[in-house]
Amino acid sequence: MKAIIMAAGIGSRLLDLNQNRPKCLIKADGQSLISRSVDLLKSRGISDISVVTGFKSDAIKLDLKQPVTYFHNSFYEVTNSIASLWLAREKLTTDVILLNADLYYDPTILDIALAQVKPAVMISDCTRIETADFRFGFSGSKIVRTGNKLTNQETDGEYVGIVRIDRSFIRAFRKRLERMIENGDFRNWWEGVLYSFIEEGLTINHKDVGGRFWTEVDNHLDYERLQCILRANSRELSQTS
Repeated sequence: MKAIIMAAGIGSRLLDLNQNRPKCLIKADGQSLISRSVDLLKSRGISDISVVTGFKSDAIKLDLKQPVTYFHNSFYEVTNSIASLWLAREKLTTDVILLNADLYYDPTILDIALAQVKPAVMISDCTRIETADFRFGFSGSKIVRTGNKLTNQETDGEYVGIVRIDRSFIRAFRKRLERMIENGDFRNWWEGVLYSFIEEGLTINHKDVGGRFWTEVDNHLDYERLQCILRANSRELSQTS
């Protein structure tokens, strides 16, 4: 199993909060979001970890201080995450877990993702509908609708930001990624590769982790949500100790 973490973005809505640094370096319990993800992956026995950087890559390297493989997207200002994944395409040879760097999540969510065996599984949360950002519509375990414009009635869950791709599907996934880049689709998200299969009626699955805490930290509201749960956890620990 390999892991690829997408960490090239600027995170412009949080630059004031994060002292003009990448948003994946926001601290949670004294540790950056990306460092926490790397530690969690390594604790699950995953040693082949790649990080795709862009904005202020030196700050990420200084924070991690760990042996991971780096790929750098020099064109992060004019491309999106699909280009970042393309730069790390040499790693797309076997089972892989892909995740966004601005995530804080209950470790059991990672365990659930790693346990999936279907060709491509996107982690979802059925309890987040009214406040959902990127939305999914389901038919059983199959994703049939995607987008941030879906209505609440069309939405069955929110995308968490973690995907597991099995070795049985990795070749098709890589070929589609390469074709999209060759066609000049530099401004897409890396998840757009999977959405292109869905648009063709092919099966991309989801796995629900509803009820377990997670948040992307994309804006000030996300940051406050994270701080609230951390404060609640701290109070709970102090009451039980």
